[in-house]
Amino acid sequence: MTDPVSTAQVAEHYSSTTRESIIGGLFRFRALMLSLTGRELKVKYQRSALGLLWTLLNPLLMVLVFVMVFSSILRVRVDGFWAFLISGIFVWRFVSESINRTTSLLKTHAGLRRSVAFPSEILVFSTVLTKLVEFMIAMTIVLLALFFFYHHAVPATVLLLPYLIVLQALMTTGLMLPLAVFSVLYYDVEHAMPAIMRLWFFLTPIFYPVTMIPEELRPYFYLNPFVGLLQLYHMSLYEGVWPSWALLAGVSATALVIFLVGFWLFQKYKDVCVEIA
Repeated sequence: MTDPVSTAQVAEHYSSTTRESIIGGLFRFRALMLSLTGRELKVKYQRSALGLLWTLLNPLLMVLVFVMVFSSILRVRVDGFWAFLISGIFVWRFVSESINRTTSLLKTHAGLRRSVAFPSEILVFSTVLTKLVEFMIAMTIVLLALFFFYHHAVPATVLLLPYLIVLQALMTTGLMLPLAVFSVLYYDVEHAMPAIMRLWFFLTPIFYPVTMIPEELRPYFYLNPFVGLLQLYHMSLYEGVWPSWALLAGVSATALVIFLVGFWLFQKYKDVCVEIA
């Protein structure tokens, strides 16, 4: 039975991890990572007349449904509900699609990993890069819609967006890394993730503001790392206000810890996965 993960273990392992194994490894195998990213995009959208536009159209259809349901029927009391929704729903789409893709990642590329020597984490990073390409295309349209039809200006808080994307990528990658290995060790992970992600969606303030959560329950909601991240997105893109340093620092620290723990777990189990995947 393995020892529980402690902050000290993670810090010790990460401090001993060489630059070659992380940044240097990514640079060394950048051609492979870019090739995998391009291949995944090409395969996903081949024989599609609209191609990458589906990255935008699918969530927009979901936005229309949510706007009709929650504005007209359930009547969520949020001014400019459509603007609030698009400020966060594409973030969640990035997270959910990345995580769902991860559960079959190492098994799908098992032959490649046995025939070519490269760090297995490259597969996870290339998946994140693929989803980031799709996310950036969608966010370009989202920003234009918010600037022209909601704010009628460009709020200064949009300058936070690059940093929020880094936090989003770090947090998501940190969850993907251990899921990639655990889904090989335990097939239950792949079967359970769709249901978990659906539940996670409703427990994340995507179509409702944090203020709608009863105050006594909010501390429990903040155990969900994406609550703070979505709050930052809503504040910077929808409200156009600067978040507090406490919230920004808290989400930043959470993203970093999740990434370090995830990377540590991946390094611990990845060799076993090569043998059994």
